[in-house]
Amino acid sequence: MSDQRHNQWDEQQRRAQEAVGSLGPVPADPEFRASLRERFIDGSLADGHSDGAAVVRPPAGLWRRSLVWIPVAAAAVLAFALVGLNPLPGPQILGLEGAGRVLVDGREFSAADRAGLDQALRAGSRVELGPEVTLDLIYPGSMAMRLEAGTEMTLPGRPGRWFHRSVEADLPLGELSLRTGPRLKGGQVLVSTPEGLTTVRGTLISVFRNPDVTCVCLFEGSASVAVGGQDLGRLDPQKRWVMFSDGSEPALMAIEPGHRDHMLSFDEKWRHELGLE
Repeated sequence: MSDQRHNQWDEQQRRAQEAVGSLGPVPADPEFRASLRERFIDGSLADGHSDGAAVVRPPAGLWRRSLVWIPVAAAAVLAFALVGLNPLPGPQILGLEGAGRVLVDGREFSAADRAGLDQALRAGSRVELGPEVTLDLIYPGSMAMRLEAGTEMTLPGRPGRWFHRSVEADLPLGELSLRTGPRLKGGQVLVSTPEGLTTVRGTLISVFRNPDVTCVCLFEGSASVAVGGQDLGRLDPQKRWVMFSDGSEPALMAIEPGHRDHMLSFDEKWRHELGLE
């Protein structure tokens, strides 16, 4: 190489060095410095691929936060699963007799339209039966019920498997016959009328209401009746409480034989559907 060309390159290098030097110091990015520091601490700075590319790892703090959230996320999934699986099945039609109309949440159906009624009925539905229509329902494993002709009722909600084991029904008019099943063991059904509140637990019972009285007949098991928040006391099987709409003192009486036979017929017809012997 000639001296002239060598000197020319030396002069170019000198001028390039001076240009770079005149730029001044470049400040380090704070985030980059923090990332570099964490990589140095956790040892990832020394790692690399065979091609010389550095391994990119999440900051150590991110790993720690992820580990904290793993059990939280698992608990949330479990909670959602418990809530979703808790409600037991809602009402299904067992039997439908008579001709006329049936109102479900304000929608009118013919009593002959069993498929339409079965699709419309839900836990908590408001049901109004025509004067010649009788409806038998089952909440599988939990309860079977008969709504007599002319009954107006808000159906109970779906009882829970593990919690929310108490459900409520409203009976402003008509007659409800109710047999509880094994899946409601430990739970209860509250049936309210304008005259009082009946708490049903593991039993066969009927509640009748017209504009003059509410009558609660207990055939077996356990139930309590309250008027104005005051418990009327023990109700023995084969007895009934009669509560008057005019505010007269409630009366404790024996069940009428005809009513008893009607209830036993209902029970014998559907108890096997609840898994009872």
